[in-house]
Amino acid sequence: MDILQIYPRLPPTIDGIGDYAMTLAKGLSQCNIRTYFMTAHQEKMFGDERFPIVPLHTHSPQAFVDAIPQHIQAVILHFSDYPYDAKRGIPVWLVKALETMKQQRSLRLLVMFHEFPSFYLLKKTFYLFPWQRSVAWQLAQLADVIITNNAVTKTLIAKYFLAKDKQPSILNLPVFSNIGELEKPLPLEQRQRRLIVFGTPGRRARIYQRSQAMLKNCCQLLGIEEICDIGSPLHLDQSTLAGIPLVKMGEQPAARISQLMSDSLAGIVYSTDNGHLAKSGVFATYCAHGLVPIVTQEKATLLDGLQAETNFLFAGMQAESLAMEQLQAIADAAHQWYVTHNQASTFKSFLLQLSAPSKP
Repeated sequence: MDILQIYPRLPPTIDGIGDYAMTLAKGLSQCNIRTYFMTAHQEKMFGDERFPIVPLHTHSPQAFVDAIPQHIQAVILHFSDYPYDAKRGIPVWLVKALETMKQQRSLRLLVMFHEFPSFYLLKKTFYLFPWQRSVAWQLAQLADVIITNNAVTKTLIAKYFLAKDKQPSILNLPVFSNIGELEKPLPLEQRQRRLIVFGTPGRRARIYQRSQAMLKNCCQLLGIEEICDIGSPLHLDQSTLAGIPLVKMGEQPAARISQLMSDSLAGIVYSTDNGHLAKSGVFATYCAHGLVPIVTQEKATLLDGLQAETNFLFAGMQAESLAMEQLQAIADAAHQWYVTHNQASTFKSFLLQLSAPSKP
């Protein structure tokens, strides 16, 4: 089976959703489903012959349809508004292109909502939000199957269709680790007392700037002997934090990151809303490697089957040191939560349904 995955940026461009699309393509290839990628903003070809690139040189709806190979049987759209319209986050051209595709080619469409437009009291978003949300709703209505990465978004979309007396297929599927996963993680007692700080520069910077007291607290309680910062350089001045060595690794290959995590005790992620933890690739990576996940935000309702002090710890809440057996139980529960979400097989089942001939 041949499918088309639509996404504006793929590796080597650094982008979490692009990594997701590539990881999914590799998983689907093991299920005898071959991915073609269509991208309008690819600056560099990633050079993997297994996944051909279908370039789109103009945002014309007809050019979009003409570019799709004839043997494609289904289409996956990875959606987040601004990547498709960097200036406004209102990619109307994408809606028109997919409408034309369904009219002329009758291809079935699966939309993966990585982000759904949210309202913020910022001047730019204040004015643009209604149009951003309108585009997202139009894409949802075009979809034959909708997949979200957290329960909040799924509930929002389900309520919208319920009001219109429609019931499309909507599935919630937490994200997977972009840098690999371990089938049998090493027990914590055999690992280094190392804490990983991983993710985008902005979120890592906030850990050091806004949550440093929490960071120090969890390091002391967990007996951390080394903090390892991984990602684009932050130009941190200090070489220690609360007397603990701070090792600045910078950007590293996925295999090296996976190796470091497989030999570390815990990982911390900056969170502003724990209702969206399931869409955090960093949180997923910690779970996938059997680390003790630590989050900085104790507020917001927990969803997606996650429970504090069961699947993760709050950085600022724990007042007493935990025994290794307790930490191991949390790491095991986090890993088990992760492995129950088999993305490739789930996408495969939907794709096979979409490619089946429609009943008259």
